[in-house]
Amino acid sequence: MSGYARLDLRMREDGSVFLLEANANPDLTYGEDFAESAAAFGLSYEPLIKRILSLGQAYLPEWRMFEP
Repeated sequence: MSGYARLDLRMREDGSVFLLEANANPDLTYGEDFAESAAAFGLSYEPLIKRILSLGQAYLPEWRMFEP
């Protein structure tokens, strides 16, 4: 998997972390989990969406690096 996705992690009582699931198409709606998590980190909704779009436009997968 590459590009935009959401990884759901959980922490056990002993502090170890494990992957619960990889969600390749998470909900980007304002007020939903992903946007709320970003806001808690200090990234508001509009800059979040702009960042995702900017990263997607700049992404150059390895297989495209060598196209003529």
